[in-house]
Amino acid sequence: MHDNGSLAVVEPVALSHVSENHRKATDGAGLVRAIVIGKAVQIGLRKYVPVDAYQAIANAMGCVASARDVKKVDGGLTAIGEVKRLSDGMVMAEGEGFVGDDEPKWKNGPEYARRSMVQTRAIGRACRAAFAFVVPMIDLGLSSTPAEEMEGI
Repeated sequence: MHDNGSLAVVEPVALSHVSENHRKATDGAGLVRAIVIGKAVQIGLRKYVPVDAYQAIANAMGCVASARDVKKVDGGLTAIGEVKRLSDGMVMAEGEGFVGDDEPKWKNGPEYARRSMVQTRAIGRACRAAFAFVVPMIDLGLSSTPAEEMEGI
C-alpha cells in the first residue's frame, strides 16, 4: 500500500520472469517426481532426498552437479560441490562437504570411500542450495536436507 492508503499496482511485465522460472521449476519437478519419491530415504519420522535424486533434479533443471578440491584438513576431509548450468557453464550454487575423523561410520573407512563420501556431501550441499525450493513441489513430506548428511547413512 502507498502512504495514501491506495494499493500499489504491480505491472504484469515485472512478474513474467518469476512466472517463467516457476514454470520451469514445476516442469522439472514433474519430470523427476517418480525418481525422487522412489529414491527418498526414511530416517526416523522424515523422508530425505539422496544426492543421486538431487542430481536428477539438477539435470531436469538444465544443470549438472559435481565436486572438486578434495582436501585433508584438521579433523577430516572437505570438498566443494558445484551446480553448473549446462547451457553456459555458469556456476549456479556451491556447497562444502565434510567427513569428520570422529564419525563412527567413516573414521576407520578406506581413503577412497571417505573421499567419495565427502564429494557426495559436497554435491548434496550445492544441490540443496540450488534446488531446495523444488523438493516441496515434488512432495511436501520430503525434507530438503540431503539424506547423506543424516547420521547413520
